[in-house]
Amino acid sequence: MMSNTEPDYILRNLFEFKPSKGDLKRLEIIKATIECLATIGFDKTTYESIAKIVGTRRAHINYYFGDKHEILMACIRYIVSNYQQVSLQHIEQARVGRDMLINFIEGPYIWAKKNPQELSVMLLFYYLCTYSEDYQKLHDKIRTGGAERLMYILHEKMSYSKKNARLLSKVIQNSMSGFILDAATTSLNDLKKAEDQNKKFILKLIDHYKEKEI
Repeated sequence: MMSNTEPDYILRNLFEFKPSKGDLKRLEIIKATIECLATIGFDKTTYESIAKIVGTRRAHINYYFGDKHEILMACIRYIVSNYQQVSLQHIEQARVGRDMLINFIEGPYIWAKKNPQELSVMLLFYYLCTYSEDYQKLHDKIRTGGAERLMYILHEKMSYSKKNARLLSKVIQNSMSGFILDAATTSLNDLKKAEDQNKKFILKLIDHYKEKEI
């Protein structure tokens, strides 16, 4: 059963102001769309299927969202806000650089375990990025934000040079995407194993670069 309540952080990040009743209805539609996409697939996700979960008419969905693209963009923004909240809260629990990095790595795995449907929709998002400039631009912003956070941890908190911090942030991002993709799309791995393997890989990587900087 879907809940109409959501942390203020997500609502404000999604709607950019204090949410109205109409915004809360949009949020309900967004959650229903995520459920549809994750359980019946992209092609079968229609205004009718979304309306069935919400418990309303097709026209009511169309009133809030003009087309499927608009709903999908709203879904991705919601998922990213949720992921960022989980990730930032986890990072903030650490005080030293290495622990901050470990918590950064753990963040998406915590989110993915709690929100498997959202993970499924993010995998669809990657596909949409291959042919849509709108989705690519949104993904650019997401990746840039993550890279900047990593750069801060590596350079400011762990004393890596800017050059190595920049290179490492890209490698770390790509490794996290790859390990999660492997866990989500094959029967050979799961999120827990992927998280453990990912942490080992990244920690060995940064230790290698630290030795080169000394």
